[in-house]
Amino acid sequence: MQVTSVGHAGFLIETKAGSILCDPWVNPAYFASWFPFPDNSALDWDTLGDVDYLYISHLHKDHFDPENLRRHVNKDAMVLLPDFPVPDLQRELQALGFHRFFETTDSVKHTVRGAKGDLDVMIIALRAPADGPIGDSGSRPAASSPSGRPGSDR
Repeated sequence: MQVTSVGHAGFLIETKAGSILCDPWVNPAYFASWFPFPDNSALDWDTLGDVDYLYISHLHKDHFDPENLRRHVNKDAMVLLPDFPVPDLQRELQALGFHRFFETTDSVKHTVRGAKGDLDVMIIALRAPADGPIGDSGSRPAASSPSGRPGSDR
């Protein structure tokens, strides 16, 4: 497994079971008062967006960048959805053209069957009063080898 930072909370995770783009934020947010540091606008977002899976932790604008998602991310990518009490994240992604969704159950390991192999993933949905119903989340992906042992592709 190889993990590459793409700025702020964004990562590209490459496994034998496929690639996962996480929280790809590049455009200024909140009236341009928030911006990625260091500047990641020169990265090749078309290449970074050519992924098998997409994971957006939550809808805050420093994690969910609609312009970058619309212009650069593969709409056939399987979206790994946190277990939030409202479907806002899925609706926002559908409006951008994403159409393949894998709904997870909070804190449960799931195996996602993909063309390149099985991807084991667990998403922990965090809910705090300050987040409201959109919440926050964290993921722990692990690719399974042909033997079925998670993470043995390192």
